[in-house]
Amino acid sequence: MLTETTAVDVADGWRVWVESAGPANGVPLLVHAGHPGSRRLFRPSVERAAGHGFRLVSYDRPGFGDSPLRPGRTVADSAVEVEAIARHLRADRLGVWGYSGGGPFVLASAALLPGLVAGCCVFASLAPYDADGLDFAAGWSEAYRREVELFFEDRATAREHFRVEAAEQFAVLGSAQGWSDRWGDAAGTDAAHSREVAQYLAGVQQDCLGPGDDGWWEDWAALLSPWGFDVARIEVPVQLWHGEKDVSAPPSHGHWLAERILGLDAHFPDQDDHASIETDHQQEAYEWLR
Repeated sequence: MLTETTAVDVADGWRVWVESAGPANGVPLLVHAGHPGSRRLFRPSVERAAGHGFRLVSYDRPGFGDSPLRPGRTVADSAVEVEAIARHLRADRLGVWGYSGGGPFVLASAALLPGLVAGCCVFASLAPYDADGLDFAAGWSEAYRREVELFFEDRATAREHFRVEAAEQFAVLGSAQGWSDRWGDAAGTDAAHSREVAQYLAGVQQDCLGPGDDGWWEDWAALLSPWGFDVARIEVPVQLWHGEKDVSAPPSHGHWLAERILGLDAHFPDQDDHASIETDHQQEAYEWLR
C-alpha cells in the first residue's frame, strides 16, 4: 500500500503536514486525530480501512507535529484545512472520521463543507463548552473541573498549570510502558490495550509534546472557545459512537449531540469506555460509511 507524507499550503504562511496510506485508488477518508494527536496513522487501521476500499488521510493540526502553530485558531478553521487537503488530493468527495478531541473538527467539516463531505463518523466526541443544557465537566474529577473553570477565570494561571501537567503526562505517556502502566490490569487483555496500541500512542505523544505543549494548549483553547458553527445545521450523514463507561469524554456529550444533529445514527454501547469505543466498532463504522 502506498504511503505519502507531504506539506499542504492552506494560505499565506498557513501550512499543514499530511500523511496518507492505503490503496492508491481508495476513497479518501480524512482522520481528525484526538487531543493531542498527530498525522501518524495506526497501521492496523490503515489495513482495515483498505479492506473497505478507503485510503486513510490524516494531518498535524497547527502546533502538532510539523505543522506551524496558529494562535487563536478556531475549530471552524479546520474546515479550511480540510478543503486545502482535498484540493491536494484532487478529491471531489471524501469521508471524515474522528475520535475524542478530534470529534469537533469532524463536525466542523460536516457543518461547513456539505458539498465535499459525503459522510462522517465520530467516536467519543466532546460537545461545545457553551452547549445549552449541558454540564460540560460532569463526570470529571473536581480537579479537572476546576482547571476548566480556571481557563475562563485566569487564563495565565491556567496556562501555567497546563504546562506543568503536559510535562508530567509526557514523562509517563511518551513511552509504551507508560501506557501499559496507566492501563493496569487491562494492559494486553484486548485489542484496545495491546502493546502495539501502546507503542502507537507513545509515538503520538512524542510527535505532539516532544517539541513542547503550545500546540496542545491552542487545541484545548479552540475546544473551549466558540466553535464557529452550529451542529444543528449539519445535513450530511453522521454516525456517532460513545461508550456509556467513558470517563474521559462524558457520555452526556454524545447524548447532547445526538439530540441536536438531524438524522444522526447514534450508538451508546453499555460496555465500552474511551479506550475501546473506536477499536471495538471500527469495522461497523467502515461498513456504514462505505
